[in-house]
Amino acid sequence: MVGGGIAVPLSGKVILDREELLELLDLMRAAVPEDVQHAAEVLRSQEEIMAEARAAAQRIREEAEAEYRRRLDQHELSVAAKAHAQELANRAQQQADAVLSQAQQEAALRRKELDEYSLTLLRRLEANLTSQLANVHTGIQGVLEGSARGPGAQHPGGREP
Repeated sequence: MVGGGIAVPLSGKVILDREELLELLDLMRAAVPEDVQHAAEVLRSQEEIMAEARAAAQRIREEAEAEYRRRLDQHELSVAAKAHAQELANRAQQQADAVLSQAQQEAALRRKELDEYSLTLLRRLEANLTSQLANVHTGIQGVLEGSARGPGAQHPGGREP
């Protein structure tokens, strides 16, 4: 955009198209919030999965405790009830650990995807800005070369400065 701008003679400045510049800024502003929103969604999803895992673990523990109490009331089955309750508690813990592990893996994968997406976007932005900066340097060099030729010298492109 800077390379296509109108050079202001003897000043090293360039006049840019306001609408084009504002449109580019709007595009850049729109891209960043999408990334931030995507990251927030990933975090919310992780928190929801972890909350569900905790709730499921709590529910399973409560069921195990209720079963344990019922069996304990039956004296002749109390030994079996303890073993069964412990088994349920262990199974509940294993299920909770598995759900939590899966939630953490999904969150890590989503974070990795978000990082890759962000990196791609930032590299594109860097390339665009590098190109624009090269155009600015070219414009500055052209103005400096035109100034070095002295008054009345032809400006690059065959125009008078």
